[in-house]
Amino acid sequence: MSSFLINGRVGSNIDVRDRGFQYGDGVFETIAYSNHKLALWDEHMQRLQQACKRLSLSFIEESVWLEDIKKLQPENNSVIKLIISRGVSGRGYAYTSGDSVTRVAAVYPWPNYTQQNTQGITAVFCQTPVSMNPLLAGIKHLNRLDNVLARNEFLHDDIAEGFMLDNQQHIIEGTMSNVFCVLDNELYTPLLDQCGVEGVMRQQVIKLAEQLNIPVNVIEISKQNFLQMDAVFLTNSIIGLWNVNKIIENDNVTEFLKCDLVGKLKDVLGTSQV
Repeated sequence: MSSFLINGRVGSNIDVRDRGFQYGDGVFETIAYSNHKLALWDEHMQRLQQACKRLSLSFIEESVWLEDIKKLQPENNSVIKLIISRGVSGRGYAYTSGDSVTRVAAVYPWPNYTQQNTQGITAVFCQTPVSMNPLLAGIKHLNRLDNVLARNEFLHDDIAEGFMLDNQQHIIEGTMSNVFCVLDNELYTPLLDQCGVEGVMRQQVIKLAEQLNIPVNVIEISKQNFLQMDAVFLTNSIIGLWNVNKIIENDNVTEFLKCDLVGKLKDVLGTSQV
């Protein structure tokens, strides 16, 4: 069952003048609540603070969010979503620096990803490209129309995720995930300086790989090179780590074998617990 707080009060109705509703003018975080803990809380707060700074939004202090989450009384294994919008304003794009932000804290049931976590997934390539804007690259802003359009390109139950590319046909991300590849026991992940979201689980995988002395290459990855990798996997803060078993494109199917390196990362991360 889902529950919502708006500026600390129970409710689910947003003012139609809110800039988050009007323009997608805001940011958000999606956090796993598992084993009665907020997973990667510090990393989420750090990224939220960076996003607010980038968009000149007032940052909500950690203690305020924690009080909101306490009021929501999440059940074990829930999904917490935190949203900051620039708040209510009149018509037009211009905003006043003194405007009060709107904060939303919500709790949702944990999705059933058991099969994907244990067996791996089938994915496709999306036709919708990722919009390029270095000023917005990396952050989770509320304007996710690229992802909305891409995600609705595949609605078959057998397809779990779609890969999004930029206009130069470089792999950027999944519709809801970051992308990693393995080649000759080295990790590769797309460069996200022009577009895409820098996920907190992506950061964890890079950090863990460095601790395990696994080379990590953050580079541009062409679609052609992507399909020649030894293994591909996806990450986000809710799914943890998903193996990609195969990618379907029209009548072409590219299959990937299970990789010991990926299994090692998954075991150490311990993110497939639900």
